[in-house]
Amino acid sequence: MAPKRPSTTPQESAAKKTRKSVTIEMKMEVLDRYDRGERTSVIASAMKLRESTLRTIRGSADKIRASALAGTSASSKRVSHARSTAMERMEKLLAQWISYQTKTNVPITMAIIQAKALSLFRDVQCEGEEDKAKPFQASSGWFSNYKRRHGFHNLKMTGEAASADVEAAQTYPAILKTIIEEGGYTAKQVFNIDETGLYWKKLPGRTYISTEESTAPGFKASKDRLTLLLGANAEGDCKLKPALVYQSENPRALKGYVKSFLPCYWYSSRKAWMNSTIFQDYLGKLEKELELYCQREEIPFKILLLLDNAPCHPPSVDLSSNIQLAFLPPNTTSLLQPCDQGIIKTFKSYYLRSTLTDLVERTNKDKQTVKEYWKNFTIKDALRFIKDSWEKVNRKCLNGVWKKVCPQFVHDFTGFDIASTVSKSNRECLAKAIEAGFDDLEENDIDELLDSHTVELTNEELLENEKEQEAKLQSTSETPESRKELTLKDLREAMSSIRAGLDILEAKDPNVNRSATNIRERIAEIDFDDHMKKVTGEVRNK
Repeated sequence: MAPKRPSTTPQESAAKKTRKSVTIEMKMEVLDRYDRGERTSVIASAMKLRESTLRTIRGSADKIRASALAGTSASSKRVSHARSTAMERMEKLLAQWISYQTKTNVPITMAIIQAKALSLFRDVQCEGEEDKAKPFQASSGWFSNYKRRHGFHNLKMTGEAASADVEAAQTYPAILKTIIEEGGYTAKQVFNIDETGLYWKKLPGRTYISTEESTAPGFKASKDRLTLLLGANAEGDCKLKPALVYQSENPRALKGYVKSFLPCYWYSSRKAWMNSTIFQDYLGKLEKELELYCQREEIPFKILLLLDNAPCHPPSVDLSSNIQLAFLPPNTTSLLQPCDQGIIKTFKSYYLRSTLTDLVERTNKDKQTVKEYWKNFTIKDALRFIKDSWEKVNRKCLNGVWKKVCPQFVHDFTGFDIASTVSKSNRECLAKAIEAGFDDLEENDIDELLDSHTVELTNEELLENEKEQEAKLQSTSETPESRKELTLKDLREAMSSIRAGLDILEAKDPNVNRSATNIRERIAEIDFDDHMKKVTGEVRNK
């Protein structure tokens, strides 16, 4: 009879099973120490790691560095072994895809995610020879670990019939009405805000500019995306200052501009997507804006903010006692949310119309070609058209979109119809496009362009975005830029030019009593040195 295995105490057993997790950052630090010439024993003592572990890390240096370069989310860095570059890239791209699907309220299931993972893994492998022999099954075990690594703890899966969403959409208006009545809110105090993606430099697909860009190598400007957060109240008389999330904190086109003076609250994130940190900061900025609105309207400062169930809208968001949150049921955004009932689509149609109108005016006036105009079109121009388009969304639209969720707040606007409003704007877009020389376009091309802002991200787009991000991180556009400054010399030169212009008007104008003379008299009354000191002082203080 074989001798019995010596017994161990629970403490000894636990000690034997304990395994220290070694993160990617720790492994990179080990490699850095080796590069600096430190001995294994010194590193082991400093980092509290076994020498055998250190030797294993040093032997896998190339793989570890490639894994770190591929990049992972903060939570995925807790893994205790170096994973293949193909797996790291696939999981990172899959996380972007899941986030995009969630933000655009597209239902997803475990099977859909597993299929997407397999598809992405094959495409990533096609770009290199590494790991082709290593199979990937996208098993349920992998899926569970993937959710943990990337922090998708509350990922909502949809497997029930769509009728469940319709049922929730039918019952929620009564629930919201009770909340409004119990809180004593008026239409002026109930707001909705929502995110939307905008490909800010994109033309209809059948234009020769889009066709040439699609076949050219390198960065595709038409796929440069930003996220906007738009919002207004049910009364329709208060449009909130939008938030804008872009990939770059300091794009070259905004060199020297003070961001607080932009028409949007400017934020940046690597994928230009909204997250809970940005969202909470934006709500903090809105608090003062909402308080001033309530003071102006002489109503109590209490706000009910209606939101959808996006991951970037955490229910535990820290707000003041003056702002209460109400959440739409999951998967009812397209059926109920006011912004999705016409505000966003109207805004995007107006944005395209503003862009095409400016294109026609500039090419006619400045004698530049359409290609030259589009090449010089920057995020600074996009900001101007975002401001212009948001201002043009009228009160009828802002109020009418509440019909499904808060019918008691909607005024009886005769003949008001979101679809006809958008259709009219789209026809104007088409007319401007044809005037610009895009003769082959039809109205459905405009519709397709507006719908393309919310289509699913393909594997090709995800891989292209990855390459573009790596290129942008190395570009000089990310370096801090000096701010513009308005000096006394600038103001004096400007006033001199104004006076010279008035001289021309007075010399040519047969009506001696016209406004040019009056303007000159008004200018003479101003102490410009004193005035300019005040203006430049205010600019510097800001």
